[in-house]
Amino acid sequence: MSKKKTNARSLGSLIIIAAVMASMLIPGCQKQTAASPAGEEKPSEAAYIDLFDYTGILIKNTSSIGTKIKNCNVYLDIYGDLVFFGELENTSDTAKTDIEITIDFLNSNNGAVHSAIIKIPINYLRSGARYPFHYYFTEKEKYIDIFSIKTGVNYRQYQKNLEGNPIAEAENYFYEDDYLIIEGSVINLGKEKIKNIRLLCTFYDKRDRVVFIKETHLAREKMMPSEDQKFQLKILLDQYLKEFTHYSFEVFFEDEIKVPA
Repeated sequence: MSKKKTNARSLGSLIIIAAVMASMLIPGCQKQTAASPAGEEKPSEAAYIDLFDYTGILIKNTSSIGTKIKNCNVYLDIYGDLVFFGELENTSDTAKTDIEITIDFLNSNNGAVHSAIIKIPINYLRSGARYPFHYYFTEKEKYIDIFSIKTGVNYRQYQKNLEGNPIAEAENYFYEDDYLIIEGSVINLGKEKIKNIRLLCTFYDKRDRVVFIKETHLAREKMMPSEDQKFQLKILLDQYLKEFTHYSFEVFFEDEIKVPA
C-alpha cells in the first residue's frame, strides 16, 4: 500500500470521528426548550419574559359597596414571577367578615387568561381598616396575553360591634448591618379583652403602591383592656426587596368570647 493511500485513509477516519463527536456535542449546546405534543418547540420561560412588558397592564378595581381596593401594584420579582399587590379598605360603618378577593387576569378582548380567589385570613375587618394582600401568578407562558387585571370583593356583614380596639404605633427605627429595624407598641384602647392578634406592616413606593407585606411577631396574642406590648420588626435589605419610601401598621383581632358563669 502506498504512503498516499495510507494518509488518505487516516484523514477519512479522522473526519468520521470528528463528525461523531460533533453530533454528540451539539445537542448539549443547544438552548433547552419544551416540546409541544405535536413535536414543535415552545419558547423558553426567558423568551416569554423578554416579550412581556408588565408596565402596560391596566388595573381595574370593581369593589363592592362599602369596600375599596386601592394602592394596587404589579411587577416581576427577581425570579421572573408576576406579583400583584393591593389593599382592601373597609369604607363602611360596619365590620366585614368571610372576606375574599377575586382576581381576573384578562386579555385585550376581556377574555380570561387566569382567575383566582384570595381568602382573607382574618375574621373581621373593622370600619376604616385596611388589609394588604398579594398574589403570585407563575404561569409565565400566559404573561404575554395579559392586558388588564380586574379585582372584586365578596364579604358578609358582621352585625355586632367589636369591643376591643388595638392600635399600633411605630416609635423608632434604625439600621443595623443589612437590616432595617422598626420598634413600636400595640395597645388595646378598647373595653374588652382581645385575642388572635395579628400585626401586619405594609410597605409602599413613592406613588403609594404596595410593594411588599411583612407580618410582625407579637409575644402575646391576647391583651386586656389598656394593656400594651412592644414589638420589633426586622427587614433584610437585600436584592429581593423592592424599593419603598414609607410604611404603615394595621392590627387585626377578635374580641375574647365571654362564657356565662
